[in-house]
Amino acid sequence: MTEGIRTAESTTIAARVRRRLRSFEPLYLALLGLLAVPSYVFDSLAVLEVFELFFLFFLWPFVSPLLDLVLRRGAGEERAEPTDWLHMGNWRAYAAWFLTMPLTFVNPLVLAQDLSQWLGTGVAFVRHRGAFPDPENYDQQTAYRLPFDGTWTVVNGSYDHDYSHSWLPVTQRYAYDFVITDADGHTAPTESGSAVDSYYCYDEPILAPADGVVVDVFDTDFESPRGGGLSHPLKRDIRGCYVVIQHASDEYSCLAHLVPGSLTVSPGDRVERGQEVGRCGHSGNSSEPHLHFQLQDHPRFELAAGLPIAFDDADAEWPGARADIDEPRSDGTGDAPDDGRAYLSAGQRVAHVGAADAASSGTREPDAIAAGGDAATERDAGQSRSKTGIDGGIAALQRAAFGTSVGGAIAFVGSIVVARHAVFLLLAAGVALAAGWRLWATVRTDAAERRPGGLGIAIGLGLVAAAVRSTGAGAPLEVGPQSLGGLALLGGFVAYAVLGEYERSRLRESFTASSVRS
Repeated sequence: MTEGIRTAESTTIAARVRRRLRSFEPLYLALLGLLAVPSYVFDSLAVLEVFELFFLFFLWPFVSPLLDLVLRRGAGEERAEPTDWLHMGNWRAYAAWFLTMPLTFVNPLVLAQDLSQWLGTGVAFVRHRGAFPDPENYDQQTAYRLPFDGTWTVVNGSYDHDYSHSWLPVTQRYAYDFVITDADGHTAPTESGSAVDSYYCYDEPILAPADGVVVDVFDTDFESPRGGGLSHPLKRDIRGCYVVIQHASDEYSCLAHLVPGSLTVSPGDRVERGQEVGRCGHSGNSSEPHLHFQLQDHPRFELAAGLPIAFDDADAEWPGARADIDEPRSDGTGDAPDDGRAYLSAGQRVAHVGAADAASSGTREPDAIAAGGDAATERDAGQSRSKTGIDGGIAALQRAAFGTSVGGAIAFVGSIVVARHAVFLLLAAGVALAAGWRLWATVRTDAAERRPGGLGIAIGLGLVAAAVRSTGAGAPLEVGPQSLGGLALLGGFVAYAVLGEYERSRLRESFTASSVRS
C-alpha cells in the first residue's frame, strides 16, 4: 500500500550524506550496551563493562539534528528534502538545546521515563510476537480526523522509516509533531524573539481526533516561557501536559505538550470527535511550542507500540517539492488508500476539510458512531469523573512502581559521584519534594485529581531510600548503592509493566462490554 517518499536526486555530497544518515539507525547498536548491566551486579562479569561504550549511541538523537544542520548548509540552497523549506531552529537554538541537555540526564523523572520507554519496547515486542504494526499490516479500527482546525505543518513524523518521528523507541515510531508556519516556513515572525506566545501555534485549540473516553491526563507540568531550543529544566514528564483517549479496544491517542491548566477533560470523561481537550503549548521535552500527536496500542505511553494512522478529511500539500522531480502523492503513499484516508509525512501542510463535527454542530455523525466512539457511553454510567476504587488503586500502585524506578535512577547515577549516605539524603529529599508537591497541589487546585496515583511517587522513592539505608556496611545484606539502584530501576519497571498490562486488559474488557451493550 505504501512506497518510500521520493526526493530529489541531489548532486552535492552533503545532500547525499544526509540521505544516507536518514536510513541509518544507530540506536540498535545502543541496545548492545545492555550487555554491560550484569557487570553492575556480579563482580565476576566485570569483563562485560566494555559494552558500556555502546551506550554512547543513545546520544544519536541529540547529535543528528546538529549534523543535519551542518550538512544542510553544505548542500547550499538546494532543496533535497521535503522539510528543507521549513525554518525551525538556528545555531542559537541548537546551542541552547545542547547547553541544557545535561539537565535531562540529572532529572530523575525524565531519566527513568526515558529508560522505561526502551524497556517498554521489549514489552511491546513480546506483545506483538516480534512484528510491530506497520502501514502494510495494521487494520485501523477507527476513523480519525486531524486534532486541530486550520492549516498546520508536519515538521516531524511519517509512516516511512526515513522521515519517522523516531523509529526507536517504538512507542513514538509513528508519532507526529505539528506546528503552524507562514508561507516561508517560519513558525513565528522573524523578529518576534523566542517568547512562547510569539509562535503561531501557541494556545491554539487542540481537538479530540475521534469519539472516545479519556483514560489519562496530566495538567500541572512546568512550561518554559521561551522556545528557541529551551525547555523547562524541572519538567516532570517528557510529554509535558497531555491527554490520552481510548477510541477502540487497542487504540489510544496521545496529545502532548499542552499548555498547563488548559485541559478541559478528566479521566472517565466521554469526548466527541472535534471537541476541544486543551491548548497547544510548550511543556515537557519541547524545543518550541508544538503539538505531539500519536496513536498507540496501550494506555501507558512507556509500554506502548506506536500505530500508523491514516486521517480522513485531510487536505495535504508539499510546499517543499521541487518542480523538476515528481511530487509525492498528497496522501504520502505510492497507492491511494481504498477508503480515502491520508497518510501524512514530514514537510506537508495539512488541514481538516470535512464537515462540521458533532462536538461543534451539536449532532452525532453516523460514521463516528459506527467507528465505535459511542460505545463508550455505557462506561460513564456509575463512574465518576476521576478514577476511584480499583482504578484508583491500580493508578496508585503504578505511580509507586514508577517512583521505585525513579529512586533507582537516583541511586544508580548518584552513587557515581557521591557516597552512600549522600544518596540516601538525595532520596529522602525526593520523598519530601514529592509528598510536599502533592499536598500543595491538592490544597491549591483540584488539578491533582486529574492524574490519579496519590503519593505513589513518594512511596516508591521511600522504598528505595529505606533499602539504601538498610543495606550498608555491617547490614545482613550488603549491596552497593549502584547495584541496588539498578535492581530498583528494573524491579520498579517490571511492576509497572505488569500493572500496565492488567490495566490494558481491564480497559479492553470494559470497551468490549460497552460495545455489546450499545
